[in-house]
Amino acid sequence: MIGPTTSFIETGPLRFRTLTWGQGSETVLFLHGLSGVAEVWGPTVDHLPATRRYVAIDQRGHGQSAAPAAGYTASDMVSDAASVIEQLGERVHLAGHSMGARIALVLAARLPHLLRSVAIIDIGPEASKANIENTVRGIGTRPERFESRDAALEFAFRKRQPTPADEVVFLARLSPHSDGSFTWRASREALAACVTEQRSRNYWREWRHIVGPALYVHGGTSNEVPFRIAEKMRRENPAVRFERFEGVGHNIPLLAPKLLAESLPRHWATPEQSAKK
Repeated sequence: MIGPTTSFIETGPLRFRTLTWGQGSETVLFLHGLSGVAEVWGPTVDHLPATRRYVAIDQRGHGQSAAPAAGYTASDMVSDAASVIEQLGERVHLAGHSMGARIALVLAARLPHLLRSVAIIDIGPEASKANIENTVRGIGTRPERFESRDAALEFAFRKRQPTPADEVVFLARLSPHSDGSFTWRASREALAACVTEQRSRNYWREWRHIVGPALYVHGGTSNEVPFRIAEKMRRENPAVRFERFEGVGHNIPLLAPKLLAESLPRHWATPEQSAKK
């Protein structure tokens, strides 16, 4: 796969950084999770057939996209994604992970005419005060500056040896400075606003309203979506095709990119059948 190329999409007052791989008669739009960046999708795209155009964006408040002082609800981010799709000029296959999956879920329920299909990867529709508290606490304890690239990587990979792809994805979340130091591109305030505003309500109504070609991917050992919630989702909307990646945790695009890249094209190739299963 050739690429990616970097560009920016202007949508009214906001500007979104995009990475684009390949070209084709159909476009896939990828949405990353909380604190992520477009590069998260690189390992998955590397395993995908070069028959489509793949576009990943930095969502608002993340990476090199616009970071407004307010406006981090799911509805705000759905509007962002809808504007990006309109700029791309065609209906898309939408795939989101974690926070990005929540945005994909809500967009599929409210604006299905913009989509060829949707893939919702390891997020649940439930509100969670505990998730808000734990996530905001974690954001609040992160170091805000790293003295060097090595110090940043040492912090990120304290418990395991990173792959080259891991390093690329993590370093894309940081802004380098002339003195050799690095700081986070996404502010604590933006990340805390995302999780607080979005996890304060549930999205079961939207989940039940998804009728288009839809796939749900659950990580079998996910710490984000308990088994009971995933099974409730399966029961409450049987129109969504369900897959579970056994033994895979929450961060599916990085933990199991090849497996995900095998699943997605099947979904894209036969969307009518996917919607009926």
